[in-house]
Amino acid sequence: MDPEIGKQGFVYRLTSGAEGTVLADQVLHYNRDPHYLADYLLYELAVQARQRLEHSGWNLRDPARRLHTSPTQLYRLLDPTNYRKSMRQVLSLLCLMDCEVSLRVRVKKAA
Repeated sequence: MDPEIGKQGFVYRLTSGAEGTVLADQVLHYNRDPHYLADYLLYELAVQARQRLEHSGWNLRDPARRLHTSPTQLYRLLDPTNYRKSMRQVLSLLCLMDCEVSLRVRVKKAA
């Protein structure tokens, strides 16, 4: 693990002398780690919810009131780095803002 990138990845050197960096998240994504992928989906939903709310012109109190929650909890829902929220809460917020969310499940093709 490379301390220059916060111990979040490693640097490699090929016999040709070329160097590169691989982040831990890239390894988890490539290997389809189930916990990473669930967190990634939650992250993407929170980013979309935050962007939609910023462009909606709403203040935070209105969606918080309509979701029967506090503005503080709404901030937690909009924080992409908070993985302790439920996907249901974020989906409810997106639905409240007239967003359509679709999820596609399919069998992974063999390599």
